[in-house]
Amino acid sequence: MSKLSSHQANEYITGREGEICFVDVRSQDEFKSGYIPQSKCIPLPEISKRLDEFPKDRPILLSCQSGMRSAKARQLLESHGFKDIYEVDGGFSAWKRAGLPTSRSKKSGLSIQRQVFLTAGTLILSGTLLSHFVNPSWWLLPFFVGVGLTFNGLTGFCGMAKLLEAMPWNKAH
Repeated sequence: MSKLSSHQANEYITGREGEICFVDVRSQDEFKSGYIPQSKCIPLPEISKRLDEFPKDRPILLSCQSGMRSAKARQLLESHGFKDIYEVDGGFSAWKRAGLPTSRSKKSGLSIQRQVFLTAGTLILSGTLLSHFVNPSWWLLPFFVGVGLTFNGLTGFCGMAKLLEAMPWNKAH
C-alpha cells in the first residue's frame, strides 16, 4: 500500500517519532502557513540536492498540498533506490479536512508570492511615475519588470522570488 489516508497516516506515525522520516515537499512558504506537526519541509525542487536527508533503512512518508508533488517526490526517490515510501493521500488539504492536528509557523509574515506582487507593483508604479515626472528613460523599469513576470509565467522561474527568499526577513530562525 503506497498511499495512506490521513487517518491511516496519523495512526502510522503516532508513537513512532524517529522511526519514520515524514517529509512535506511543499515550498517553505506553504509549509510555514500550515503543516502536519511531525513533518519536516524539503521542497520538491530541493530533493535531488538533499537526498542524504532521506534514510534508506526507515520508512519515508511524503505529503504536499493535494498529492501531486508527493507523487513526483516518490518517483524521484524511487529512482535513487529508496524503497519504503508512502504518501498521504490528498496531502495537507485532506489532512485538514479530516480534522487532524496541524501547526503554523509563529513567524509567517507575508508570503513570497505577495512580496513579489508588492515589489513588482511598486517598481512598475515608481517607474511609470518617474518616467512621467522626472525622465522618460525610467519607462525601462516597468518594462524589465514586465519581462521578468512574463518569463516567470512561461518558465516557472522567478528571479525576484529567489532574491526575496534570500532576504534576512525570510530566513527561518
